[in-house]
Amino acid sequence: MAMITEKTIRNENQWIKITRDNKNRTFTFARGYKGQYQAHNIETWGFEWVKTWNDAIEKANDKLIIYA
Repeated sequence: MAMITEKTIRNENQWIKITRDNKNRTFTFARGYKGQYQAHNIETWGFEWVKTWNDAIEKANDKLIIYA
């Protein structure tokens, strides 16, 4: 399995890039706005809080709804 894998979730106004780091056992969520390449908010959560890709995608979608 790769050490670091990434996925990006987008809606019409913003994006969240999810990075899974298997070595450090963390998911990092970087949130930014459409048309901008720099993230405005970055959070890192350990595997004890976000266990799988499905959990990470669900958390990202929740954040998109909260900050819409």
